Amino acid sequence: MRMPRKGSGWSREGVLLSALAICLLAALAGWSSPADGWSQVVEAARRENQLVLYDGHGGAIPTIQFAAERFQRRYGIRVEVSVMRASEAVERVRIEQRAGRPVADLVTVGSTTAWQMKNLDRTLQPLGPLPSGRKVSAQIRLQMEAWGIGDVMLTEAVQLYGILVNTQLVPPQEEPRSWMDLLDPRWRGKLITDDPRAPGGGFVFFAATYKQLGRRYHEALAAQRPFLTRAIAEAANRVARGEFALMYPFALGLFPRVRDLPNVKVVIPREGAPYVFQGVSMPQTVRHPNAARLFAEFLLSEEVQKQLARDYLLPAVAGTLLQAPPEVRTLLRARLWDTTDPPRAEEQLKAAAEIYR
Repeated sequence: MRMPRKGSGWSREGVLLSALAICLLAALAGWSSPADGWSQVVEAARRENQLVLYDGHGGAIPTIQFAAERFQRRYGIRVEVSVMRASEAVERVRIEQRAGRPVADLVTVGSTTAWQMKNLDRTLQPLGPLPSGRKVSAQIRLQMEAWGIGDVMLTEAVQLYGILVNTQLVPPQEEPRSWMDLLDPRWRGKLITDDPRAPGGGFVFFAATYKQLGRRYHEALAAQRPFLTRAIAEAANRVARGEFALMYPFALGLFPRVRDLPNVKVVIPREGAPYVFQGVSMPQTVRHPNAARLFAEFLLSEEVQKQLARDYLLPAVAGTLLQAPPEVRTLLRARLWDTTDPPRAEEQLKAAAEIYR
């Protein structure tokens, strides 16, 4: 299976039905193969008895807390989860590693964050092979390798982005059908968006649409005076309360927080959904390396992958989406439009800062 060309959708069958072993790391020094000694990893993790996780997804993947609670119940290992933006997680890890005082054992990352932490900050170490690595979709694994981050990032899901609509403020005939519709003058001052000037969902949207629609699109969008925020979970609530008509980009992983409210709806524009690979990475120096690897493995378990789907995340393990409720499958089968280009992230972040002053 090939990754999508610019402007093309990513084959859903390729994401869900392909599988390929993650095995190239087995030869790395210091790690045994998944089949050798995994029970020793489990026992060592139990002895460590603690795991500190920085959740840089900013709460957009509620499954992380679910996984932490289930992991603690299964293995008796205490998990401390701190929720923050990706930019904050990166900075904390950078400071800790340079000071030689590590706190985080794992950090949740997107593909751009993982690339920056590996190549610019040099604050990550390889996770090593995991027993369930073979379950990850081949297409996901191949893209990670193409970016050169397959050794330091385990992908557990793909986050899709749409638009959250307040149905009391936006009648059906006025709902955005295209990402271009955000430029309609009627939405001036009525938009709330995740800040595109820092790593996160706002930047994923910026990078995808900058490539697809160009700089002029964002200059026109900035002229709409969108409210920039870094509190993305609260932003969804503000749309539900009627403070704003539309939120973009809306991470589908946030939908469980507001789906039971009577006046919100998710719209996927006809071009498709911007998306990003979401996963975990391990800092260069950690206090609980075995617990970190065991938790990474646990993210690929059937119970966590099914919960990811229920939380409107596209699971990394091939075939899991087929078991999800119909209303979930409908949204997650949206066309995957475009994503970030990690090696160009600094250039694009600079452009975002120039446009959204």
